[in-house]
Amino acid sequence: MYQGKTVLQQMQSLISGYDFKKIVFEHHGDKGIRVLSTRNLLDIMVYVHLASKQSLRDIVLSLQSKTNLWYHLGLKSVSRNNLAHAMKNRSAQIFEKTFYLLLEKLQQQRGFIKDRRFKFKVPIKSIDSTTISLCLSLFDWAQFRQTKGGIKLHVMYDNRSKTPDFVNITEASTHDVAIADSFPISPGSVYVMDKGYMHFALFRKIAEKGAFFVTRTKTNTQYRIIERRTKKSTAVKADWIVEFSSYRSKEYSERLRVVHYRDPETGAIYKFLTNNLKLSAQAIADIYKSRWDIELFFRWIKQNLKVKTFIGTSENAVLLQIWTAMIAYLLTEYIRFISSSCHSLLTVFRLLSENILSTVSIEQILNGKPPDRNKRINCDDLQLVWNF
Repeated sequence: MYQGKTVLQQMQSLISGYDFKKIVFEHHGDKGIRVLSTRNLLDIMVYVHLASKQSLRDIVLSLQSKTNLWYHLGLKSVSRNNLAHAMKNRSAQIFEKTFYLLLEKLQQQRGFIKDRRFKFKVPIKSIDSTTISLCLSLFDWAQFRQTKGGIKLHVMYDNRSKTPDFVNITEASTHDVAIADSFPISPGSVYVMDKGYMHFALFRKIAEKGAFFVTRTKTNTQYRIIERRTKKSTAVKADWIVEFSSYRSKEYSERLRVVHYRDPETGAIYKFLTNNLKLSAQAIADIYKSRWDIELFFRWIKQNLKVKTFIGTSENAVLLQIWTAMIAYLLTEYIRFISSSCHSLLTVFRLLSENILSTVSIEQILNGKPPDRNKRINCDDLQLVWNF
């Protein structure tokens, strides 16, 4: 992967050039383009996210100060006009498909990951959304309320691999359930979500696919108790088998389970609803607790990637910037995986950011020396090249 390339080039080499060109061709991305190719645009946007560039001027001045690297980056010329035009007119779907292309490649190579928090091997996936506020006077296409603008990221997050399985970007006014119904459901998986996703049709879809859900009950949830199970933990206050009893109960007529759980740390009582009748009540509570992973993911991308302020104001430019942010996140996680690094994702991201245009090997940056492919790194002996 190294061969005298910059860190940015080494990162981009993880994306199949053939498959990327195929996607670009399908969307006529490089039709009539002579200066700034779609591959150049992807390189620049990954650079923007890792180097935290603030504006078009900031990007152009930074790249113009490093013209000695243009040949290696495949750049011929870069200007604010060319970059602004590319972000407005180059289809964001190119980068959306590139994200899923890279995600599939990472999942195939990494395979199954055991979540050490649980004894069982059932995949756990969190579903949630986060809103990104936009200035209505600049982003008039993203009107949310009378005086506010915004967009919403709907994400299905794999709690084991710490990567998003599915991402959808909509107007901020779009209801979460409307998008969650379109999420792909895998048999045998457990889908954990907050009570904002409590919808009978969604529950039925998950159950019909042979999967499970864990959520919290609302105060007005109506059900009748069929069976009271024996409590096997002092933290479990109740474990019931129930059926919905509201006028809409025909939409989901299968038996469910309600678990009343008292948090040992805060003393708060939580009421969980699930269609899994076999796992222990404690496991159900732990599964819901793992939903916090997706909240940490949202916090991470907002703190480290350019998804709160935008360098373009058109809808396509905003979508393009968000999808390239997701690509930057996957590239960082991919590099952490293939390097067998013991560092956290944040540390790997900072190390890459600090050396993004240097020609040092990524393996050298992360591990201090080229690793032995037949031996995993001992974290106790790990030495960093860069200190923070």
